[in-house]
Amino acid sequence: MFNNIIYVLGMPRSGTSWLGQVFDSSPQTRFRLSPLFSYAFKNQLNEHSTLNEWEELFKRVYHTNDEFMEQTARRESGLYPTFSVKDENPEFLVIKDTRFHNLTSQMLKLVDNLKIVVIVRNPCGAIYSWLNAPREFPQGADPLIEWRTGACRKNGFGEFWGFDDWKEVTNMYLKFAREIPERVLIVRYENLVDDSIQQIRRIFSYCGLDYTPQTEEFLKLSQKIHVDNEYAVFKNPKVKDMWKTGLQDVIKSAIINELNGSELEVFLK
Repeated sequence: MFNNIIYVLGMPRSGTSWLGQVFDSSPQTRFRLSPLFSYAFKNQLNEHSTLNEWEELFKRVYHTNDEFMEQTARRESGLYPTFSVKDENPEFLVIKDTRFHNLTSQMLKLVDNLKIVVIVRNPCGAIYSWLNAPREFPQGADPLIEWRTGACRKNGFGEFWGFDDWKEVTNMYLKFAREIPERVLIVRYENLVDDSIQQIRRIFSYCGLDYTPQTEEFLKLSQKIHVDNEYAVFKNPKVKDMWKTGLQDVIKSAIINELNGSELEVFLK
């Protein structure tokens, strides 16, 4: 039975899937995707849920064999890896999510054995990736209208899309990381791409996980081969900088000008 919970959080198109699979590579973890978005547990908790309700959810999530939460289809299609070395009863439950950031504050107050690892990507890169993901950016929507609010993609409770949400969510996690650094860690996507082994050693140490050969093997393979699919976790590191030539100048300039001189400017570098 698990004793610890790790949430891997971030805005969409920020590398959460890749980081989630890095965590899944640890024999000490059991990985699950977005329980509150799954059919099994959809929207079962909210900002007013109690500690008992959260604990019950985590227990059920840990023991479920739900194919969505385990991402079975993506593993079978080669978009995600399958890890052979796993503890029989892993000590850590790892949940990856890009939704429900509005529940994080209450979770931190209630759940003592919870740590959060937040991955933040340069907003130019995150927005570019979203606008160019055919199954994520609605067909017929205008990028020059939607990039800021993400309204075209918000169709349910707990959805966060677009630049305005990127600012709100990132500011919130920066605040948490300052107030409770022992429980909330900010990771930059670009640093993870450029120095993956040392960054993951640091992250795993923070979470209390051992760094094993299985993790290092996946890290190397995930950057050695490239699968041309927006959901794949095997990517050429060059995708990190594609926004520099691919993102519309008007969007790029607006983002950079708005963040220059602010606390969020660090994520442009």
